[in-house]
Amino acid sequence: MQTVQRYPAGLRAIHWLTVALIVIIYGLTYTEDFFARGTPARAAVWWLHISFGLVLIAAVVARVVARALGETPPPSASLSPLMHRGSQAIHALLYLLLIATPLVGIYLSFLRGNEVTLFGLFTIPSPIAVVDRAARAPVQEVHELLANALVIVALLHAAAALWHHFVRKDDVLLRMLPGGGR
Repeated sequence: MQTVQRYPAGLRAIHWLTVALIVIIYGLTYTEDFFARGTPARAAVWWLHISFGLVLIAAVVARVVARALGETPPPSASLSPLMHRGSQAIHALLYLLLIATPLVGIYLSFLRGNEVTLFGLFTIPSPIAVVDRAARAPVQEVHELLANALVIVALLHAAAALWHHFVRKDDVLLRMLPGGGR
């Protein structure tokens, strides 16, 4: 039986934190309709959405730094060169979406004249002096498109990991699962 070469615990933790944050952030967008416009509850939904989005940016930065400075295992021996290149392409697309989506969301908040806050711990005031109502709609569409693309690519990524685990019965998923052992 092949020994699984796992990713370091820190990278695995950041990976699963990122998954949880995407589920929370995306899920929050569907709760707004439960609350009337202008109510404190609806404002709280967006306050949480933005705060968790800022946590997501921090997690992605930590992940990039950890990958750049730390050791990672070599690609799984079970991957063909084509699968490895496909995996690299999907991961690059995921990183791009993980960075672009929240940054466009922050820009959207600023276009609305809103400050951005991290759970009330600190606040970044909008650097945009004049609220531009005309610019908001296309930026919101881009943010929503990026968010949907992120979720779709992440689901395809998860489906591929499950396929590797249950169909190919290789070590691809095991390398990123939380918990002890090697």
